[in-house]
Order: sequence, then structure tokens, then C-alpha cells
Amino acid sequence: MSPERALDDLRTMSLEVRDGVVLGADGRRLAGNRALAAPARELFAEAEDAAEVEVATGRGTVYAARSGRRAIAVVATRSALSSVMLYDLRMTLRQLEPRR
Repeated sequence: MSPERALDDLRTMSLEVRDGVVLGADGRRLAGNRALAAPARELFAEAEDAAEVEVATGRGTVYAARSGRRAIAVVATRSALSSVMLYDLRMTLRQLEPRR
């Protein structure tokens, strides 16, 4: 599945998602909002080896997850359930993996 399609499917599945970005293993933006790419790279750099990250802000929550080949970060409403959002991100990452 293409990164654009995966992000669109995630937005359809999770109505709490306001915006998002998909990054490659090298940090290059593959899909989504260009303005989110640099902050997402910084978040993953600060989180070092964390596979998943959740950061609450006054305006919403940032959820991020990564695998060895891709990373995805989304901005969601404060009402989003973290366990559901992180699960949806993991499933989206799985869809981005090449079929064997």
C-alpha cells in the first residue's frame, strides 16, 4: 500500500486524526503534511529507541509509531483514546510493509 493511501485510510478509520505524516527510515517525508515532517523527525530523535510515542499538548495529542522501515506521526484531538490510536498506527505501519 502506498504511504498516501495508508494515511488516508488512517484518517478515515480514526476520525480523531487531524493531520499526519509518514516518514521513511531515512526521515524523508513519504506522505502527509510537509510542516509535520521536521517536528516528527525531532520527536523520533528525542525518543531514541522508543517504538511508540504519545505527547499531550494544550490543543491535542501527538501519537507516533515506527518500525524499521517507516514511521508515522499524527496530531489527534484530545478525546482520542491512546490505546486505540497507537494500535491504529501499528496496523497502518504493517500495511506499509512490502508484501512477501
